[in-house]
Amino acid sequence: MKAGRFGWLGMALLAGVLGLASGARASQGPLEVVRAGTERVLAILEAYQPGQAISVRAHREEILDIVHDYFDFREMAMRSLGPQWKKLSSAERDEFVEAFERLLFDNYVDRVDTYTRADEQVVFDGEEIREPYAQVKSRVVGYRDGDATVDYRLKRKSEGWMVYDVVVEGVSLVNNYRSQFNSILARKSFEHLLTEMREKKIRVD
Repeated sequence: MKAGRFGWLGMALLAGVLGLASGARASQGPLEVVRAGTERVLAILEAYQPGQAISVRAHREEILDIVHDYFDFREMAMRSLGPQWKKLSSAERDEFVEAFERLLFDNYVDRVDTYTRADEQVVFDGEEIREPYAQVKSRVVGYRDGDATVDYRLKRKSEGWMVYDVVVEGVSLVNNYRSQFNSILARKSFEHLLTEMREKKIRVD
């Protein structure tokens, strides 16, 4: 994999984008949801020859419309912001969720855009369900001559199981963003945070 520690998050995001319609997900368990999406992405990867980069930017807006079927951006945004969420007005929350969606999508899909076919394989190690939450454990075998753990945290919604966090090698996407958001808010205003998010000055390496 060519995109660093969090490069696989881009693949997780695309799994949601290209994987399942919400109607199909409603009757599926959390592992089935994640597996089906991931397999669809890997099938797309295998269509490329070694050394060829995958380009998804031309379909960015179309993909962003579909990805809502799989990722609960509002839940992710709320957890990433932490206690500050309760202090926001309804309009400010909507602003933050929109900025968070764009930040997350741009960060990880941009990385997928430079992904080239390699020899990694995804192995699923099971699911743990504690209603209304679940966790799907997986490994990317062959990542840098070893295994990389990727755990998906999901919450059951009316439309089925939806991802609200991804943990790569023990590092939570939500916690990583929360740390950066809290650091900015300790010094600057909420409006400043929104500006930094919109200008893509916040990244996860």
